Amino acid sequence: MRYFLHLAYQGTNYSGWQRQTTAISIQQVIEDSISKMLKEIVFIHGCGRTDAGVHASQYFAHIDIKRAIDFNFVERINLVLPSDISIYELIPVDEEFHAQYDVSFRTYNYDFHIKKIPSKAEISAYYNIQKLDLALINQAILILKNTVDFRSLCKNPDLYKHTNCTIKKLEFKQLDENSFRLIITADRFLRGMIRYIIGRLLDIGTGKLSVEEFSSTLSTRSEFGFRFQKQGFPQGLYLSKVEYPYLVR
Repeated sequence: MRYFLHLAYQGTNYSGWQRQTTAISIQQVIEDSISKMLKEIVFIHGCGRTDAGVHASQYFAHIDIKRAIDFNFVERINLVLPSDISIYELIPVDEEFHAQYDVSFRTYNYDFHIKKIPSKAEISAYYNIQKLDLALINQAILILKNTVDFRSLCKNPDLYKHTNCTIKKLEFKQLDENSFRLIITADRFLRGMIRYIIGRLLDIGTGKLSVEEFSSTLSTRSEFGFRFQKQGFPQGLYLSKVEYPYLVR
């Protein structure tokens, strides 16, 4: 039997989604909890990887188990899981459905603030910036919307057959005087892509990088072509929506 798990997590205390040998991951915690509850070894296939410290307000994974579940799985597993991981739904699906390969689009939010606010320390990235030029950032956003090849904004571009991504939505919002959010929806994301985008947008907004240089480097597809290579901090990044052609949530 194959089931989709609809879940969410705060990634602060974990090394990311993917199971590792030297650190605790979200995948490991969920797999171990379900295996113990069902008394069989269960492996989880997630809809994608998230880095250490990155969160998900919506995430899907699938599991294959030997028998149908005939009890309140969600209630029971949430009693076992830590408070920063929650299962919302257990969804029976056809055995050919795949949590990773069948994704149509993923949406990420990136929240950051430029005034030190302790209550936001784990859920929004803090940058000590005195002034941010929003007009220049929005010019860069327009360039990104028309970009197809994101090789210059990828940590390891040679891992991929190609570095093309289709951007469905890209929006930059000011939430209040000191808080901002980037929303990006695409058919695929490259390793480090969103955090590199944030890093370059902040470089542009603070005058370290011109819009012209940003556009030129993207168009030349230069690997590590930017003068600045720093990524955005992880704690502001959320996987917020995962879309499937056969599932609406």
